[in-house]
Amino acid sequence: MDLTECAVGAQATVVGVDVPDHAGLRLRELGLRPGAVVAVTHDVGLQGRVVGVGAERFALDVRTCARIHVEPRA
Repeated sequence: MDLTECAVGAQATVVGVDVPDHAGLRLRELGLRPGAVVAVTHDVGLQGRVVGVGAERFALDVRTCARIHVEPRA
């Protein structure tokens, strides 16, 4: 499953990030790396999602969301 499939309010654990190296570095700097728990705070439709990692909130475009693989948390 990827972030595009997560509903608002859902929490998930990142299991993989399949983006180019330069984007992957920035996502890791933001805390979005395998093992991180993310919460989807807003769904902006075809534009992407706003996600939270810890106290940080940031927007991701839908193409990036589709490349972030997650497992839902119970």
